[in-house]
Amino acid sequence: MRKFTPDRPAKGFSVRTIDAGHFELETDLVSYTYSKYLGIGTHSVEALDPTLKIGITNWADFEVQFNGLQSSRSFDSESGATVAHGSGFGDVLLRTKVNLFGNDDGPAGFALIPYVKLPSSVPVISNGAVEGGLIAPLALRLPQDYIVTLMTEVDALKNADDSRRYTNFVNLVGVSHPLPGIDGANATVELFSSAGTDPTTPPIYTFDVGMNFRVDKHVILDVGLNLGLNKAAPKAQIYTGISARF
Repeated sequence: MRKFTPDRPAKGFSVRTIDAGHFELETDLVSYTYSKYLGIGTHSVEALDPTLKIGITNWADFEVQFNGLQSSRSFDSESGATVAHGSGFGDVLLRTKVNLFGNDDGPAGFALIPYVKLPSSVPVISNGAVEGGLIAPLALRLPQDYIVTLMTEVDALKNADDSRRYTNFVNLVGVSHPLPGIDGANATVELFSSAGTDPTTPPIYTFDVGMNFRVDKHVILDVGLNLGLNKAAPKAQIYTGISARF
């Protein structure tokens, strides 16, 4: 089997697919997010959002992500009064990852990941719209075990104030490297941006850090922290999770 490189922690996707006939599970155990924008603060908690993957061929897999049990409360920052609250199971995402080169080794790897989101229609948790897009990660494998990930994504999303669609663009650059002196540990840092053509949806910029710890060649634990770089971005998100393949 090829090296186990799950799509976590942080936001960048791996270019590698699951070996044909094998399964993989990736999930947050718990994730907490705090946001504050235009006088409204929001606390969000999510538990167990499993992504299930199956290797179809040695260069393609199929993935289902369940955005698990969530609870979100928004409140007026001055009075503390609740302005919105919702809880329930989140949206479901269907993805296919197709590796075009560099799945096993080599100086670079590239994949295409089309996806579609099926809404749960839970108020506050979901916007109730079918959305989709295409993700394209490029991995550059540098000397001394450095890996640079350059990722771009184009999405067709629902406008914030009506039922029309707008184009959203995601761009990311990340660097990962084994942690010196800690066997099986790896660290990742990323710069992330999300901006689109809807004037009522502000851009999001974050700085993300993550670490994973290889229990064995089939199980990895991780922890991460995402920090907002502009007012509209979530102030902080902290999470921990696990990935396993079978």
